[in-house]
Amino acid sequence: MLGAVTTWAYAFPRIDQPTRSDAVLVLGPPTVQRLRVALQLVDDGVVNQIVISVPADVRDDDEHTLVRDLCRGDTDYPVECITPDPFTTQGEARLASELLAEEDWRSMIVVTSITHISRARMLFDRCIPGSDEGHRVAFVSDHRDYDLGRWASEYVYQTGAWIKAIISPDC
Repeated sequence: MLGAVTTWAYAFPRIDQPTRSDAVLVLGPPTVQRLRVALQLVDDGVVNQIVISVPADVRDDDEHTLVRDLCRGDTDYPVECITPDPFTTQGEARLASELLAEEDWRSMIVVTSITHISRARMLFDRCIPGSDEGHRVAFVSDHRDYDLGRWASEYVYQTGAWIKAIISPDC
């Protein structure tokens, strides 16, 4: 039974249809797949601003040229690169809550991997007041392809991360 529930949460989470929003938040690590989804949302006119959750040293990382270039701000639209504290999904949920309040945003699209969406949604729900405050957070997949080995690795990682999230119920 547990296997069926976790498989459903990791492989078949609720994915939202992106609608006009104040910003898109790319969760870390800021992979090329996640960044491409965010850029497509800008190109499609769904958002005008990108926020990228980055590790502290990403600006000096030659292996991640797309995120580094975006963080330099050489775009026709605002891009903000922020390192949440801590650099975890929980830290990103806190960051999103702060941005919604500080920027007076009503809506945000979050881009992450399909295996991460259900847990990220739970953590964001803990930190963001939700519809009673007029906030809307939508979750979309980065459309990353997984081979069998990657699915197995994600299953182990996400299961451990779920256990951590469940035993530490704070925002």
